[in-house]
Amino acid sequence: MTATPPDARPLRGLGSVLGIGISVVALAGVVWWALRQEPPQLPHTPGEVAALIGAIALYGVNTLVRSERWHRLLLDDGARPARVDSYSLTTVGYAVNNVLPARAGDAARVVLMAPRADASKRTVIGTIVAERLLDVGVILVLFLVVGYAILGNVGTHSVEWIVLATAVVLAGGAVAIVLVRRNHRIHDFVAPMLSSTYRLVSRHGALLVAMTFGVWIIESCAWIAVGASVGFGMSFLEGLYLVALASVFALIPSGPGYAGTQDAATVIGIKAIGGTGATAVSYLVMLRFALLVPITVVGFLLLAARYGGLARLRAARA
Repeated sequence: MTATPPDARPLRGLGSVLGIGISVVALAGVVWWALRQEPPQLPHTPGEVAALIGAIALYGVNTLVRSERWHRLLLDDGARPARVDSYSLTTVGYAVNNVLPARAGDAARVVLMAPRADASKRTVIGTIVAERLLDVGVILVLFLVVGYAILGNVGTHSVEWIVLATAVVLAGGAVAIVLVRRNHRIHDFVAPMLSSTYRLVSRHGALLVAMTFGVWIIESCAWIAVGASVGFGMSFLEGLYLVALASVFALIPSGPGYAGTQDAATVIGIKAIGGTGATAVSYLVMLRFALLVPITVVGFLLLAARYGGLARLRAARA
């Protein structure tokens, strides 16, 4: 990978430490709260087990749509990836992000995809930046529109959290812009990676935006299915609200798998739409299982079988 500017390394290291610290504090708070609730009720009827399997399957479909979106971003930026690599490395990236800090899965995708797609590593980084911007844009739309719309039905106790999370995201974006503008080395390093983002303002970009809305609709259906697996029914609008709330909290720097931040938001969301404390704990346990365990297992199997495992990855990054 092209060397990171000396100024950027401390910032990246600081961000990783900050994220882990936030995760530890948030996760400790969630665990402290959960231990004071009734024991979680896991799926035990055929219908609930089927709902859990459905949630895992929906998340798998969601991953396929994300993979196709990344494949199209790469092609549009002049890369020549094989579709099997786009799909496989998307899964690998999620798996690595779930167990390692500092978005290591994104780094793995860059290192492993660039030579296979006959593209520079900066080009691949640019497509991942475009991915993130698409997701953040759609999530903020869902968060503000669906979140505020549903508060009239679930009460106003979540307003403060919505305002807080929105303020954190906006403040983080403002700080990032100021840092890039003031530091010429960082600006020169980042500028070549924005070409994929610039291309989103086109007919091709409109298709990618539509795909991104599809991604989050499918994800919401998976979260609704998780609710059904623990006997907690929710409407489609409530599912969108829950996903949007948790995803905005996930934008806050955190450790692997958005530990702590996404958990806290999920608990807040479940309580906001009428769930009890015990229901929130049950939901959180099964959500973590459905969204993290299968894709992590599949991702590391692909990493080992197709890309030489972690040892090969470390050698490629050296």
